[in-house]
Amino acid sequence: MELNPWHKRQAALIHHFTSMEYLKALLPQIDSLLALTDQMLDERSHLDAAGRALAGWSSQNTASHFSTYAYPALMEFRQGIVKDIALRSIEQYSVAGERQCARMLEEYAYQMAWATPEQEALFRETAERVFRYARELSGLVARPPVKNDFSFWLLWNKGVISSHRIPKFRIRTDIVVRTNQVPPRTGIYVAKDDPMASLQFAWTGGHGELCPAMTLNDVGRAALKEVGRDGLWGDTEALYRFLDANRHLDPYGWSNVQVDMAKLAPSQIAGASFDLQDCEWHFVEPVPDEFEDIDGSYIGTGRQDRRPDRVAAGKPVPVAGWWYTPAQGSRRYFKQGDVFPTINGDWGDTFWIWAQDQTPPTMG
Repeated sequence: MELNPWHKRQAALIHHFTSMEYLKALLPQIDSLLALTDQMLDERSHLDAAGRALAGWSSQNTASHFSTYAYPALMEFRQGIVKDIALRSIEQYSVAGERQCARMLEEYAYQMAWATPEQEALFRETAERVFRYARELSGLVARPPVKNDFSFWLLWNKGVISSHRIPKFRIRTDIVVRTNQVPPRTGIYVAKDDPMASLQFAWTGGHGELCPAMTLNDVGRAALKEVGRDGLWGDTEALYRFLDANRHLDPYGWSNVQVDMAKLAPSQIAGASFDLQDCEWHFVEPVPDEFEDIDGSYIGTGRQDRRPDRVAAGKPVPVAGWWYTPAQGSRRYFKQGDVFPTINGDWGDTFWIWAQDQTPPTMG
């Protein structure tokens, strides 16, 4: 088994954003933000008395209030990153803490009358830049993960990493882990039999279990068939045509997207295109010191675009071949026209999924 082209992109992104180098590079950015804040407070704190006496400042408008309530949030953010760096030694990962820090600043620094407009603008711009950097890590290690095929596509197109030369990866089919289990190795995992499920990062050091896969549902698969893998999610015109012809698929939002707002079609369709699916996972191992050149396209992926949709138990088999269900785990061969059976268990409704591996099992 090899990663398909979009999974190679996702693996390269996860490898980059979960690396120790990326985490460590966050620390000097927070330090720069703290240094900027210290300088502003040193320059403006002496105006508190005048502001309250002459400008009618409330206690919330003062530099003293910022120092007492907002500044500690920045320090806590930094301390959390220092702790995260230390915990990597026992393979424990967590979100970077930027969301909590931003919420504290919003509550205690929603107005900065004590600073000049230029200082306030610089502070907020710098803080948001640091938070954006941290969010890329948090989005991958959050439980449950929040990255899907669309958000990975957006992240790839930011150009943060090379789009032509990426680390080389191999799939370890000897390592199989089920959803909700802690993996035997920290790293990247690919759904065993679902090429449209996003890759996931999991770890061994506590709370790093594999979560249900974020995969295309019936809406997403219909969009994929309409625009092709190469057009998902970049062909805005084709995606708008799909949206316009299928507004009934999302009665709560698509009706608001008209032709003058066609650029919103990819994000609107993505919002209705994913479901969580329990599955089995294989470990994706980076090959040490090896890289591969890619052209950045999805050339050669038509076979996977045409694979059958997942089918609910009780429905007829649309294509003869090997199918599997997370409720059972192993593959089964069905002839076209057979009826998919229901498997009783803890996995909820039974859905049968076309197996990526269509080779018959060997005897002996």
